[in-house]
Amino acid sequence: MKIIYGLLILVFLSACQILPTKSYDAQPIQQKDLISNIPVITEQTVLIDARPPFEFALSHLNGSVNLRWEDFSQRTKPFNGLLELDHFALARRLATYGISPTTPVVVVGRSWRGEGEEGRLAWTLKVLGVQNVGFAGIESFSQARTKNEAPPRKSEAIWKPQTDETLTVERDLFVKKIMKPSVGDTDSVNVSVKVIDVRNEAEYLGKDSSSPFSKSAPDIGAINIPWIQFFDAKGIVNQKLALKLQQIGISKNQTIFVIDNFGIRSAAVTLALRQMGFEKTANFAGGYMELLGRK
Repeated sequence: MKIIYGLLILVFLSACQILPTKSYDAQPIQQKDLISNIPVITEQTVLIDARPPFEFALSHLNGSVNLRWEDFSQRTKPFNGLLELDHFALARRLATYGISPTTPVVVVGRSWRGEGEEGRLAWTLKVLGVQNVGFAGIESFSQARTKNEAPPRKSEAIWKPQTDETLTVERDLFVKKIMKPSVGDTDSVNVSVKVIDVRNEAEYLGKDSSSPFSKSAPDIGAINIPWIQFFDAKGIVNQKLALKLQQIGISKNQTIFVIDNFGIRSAAVTLALRQMGFEKTANFAGGYMELLGRK
């Protein structure tokens, strides 16, 4: 009996222990320079870290939250590159992180060390109707990294997404626009459409054995411009590329479709092209996975 009473006392005392007080890092975020493709960071800005959770846990910018592009995309092949069909559910999730359509958001990532994940996540937010979104590599910020947990942000009211359908192109339209016209058929192709394949050169030429679509990707008449050419090493949009694009026959009044394997790098390039003034650019979010995986 004494043993039982002793155990009960221990359980009671352990339940009464005071949990340690959480300490939050209040160090402000500092930008090394004003960057054209990200908004000026203020207290209202929501910082999203699109890097893998392990890298985020090791160190991250103070106040940032870790979200992945996969968190907003479909899980079933061949639709992994497409957003979840319930956009309202995605908007509700964003609201829990303090994001509304008017909230300034900055997404940071790995830049050239990654696969354009920060650009894909920024593209996702813009598709869902978040108006002021920018992205760059985490190296663009001078603030010391921290392991501390960020203080929780106040949730925003639930909002209905106003989907920007101009940022993406559906498979049926994509296929129709890239088809070679048959004799007498004037509606099967739009000569003003340019397709840019942003995979690396080895993937494009079918020489990269690690790429799942390196040898199977069809010839759709795409121009190959590797995605890293659209950014510098810190993930900042390379505005100088705009002139080179025009020199090879890509004008700012043309419709441009961007494609890669899964719609990740192509999403980042879509936003980069729009910042350069190519406003009719859309991401084929399904990528070669959807193009080849659907009959």
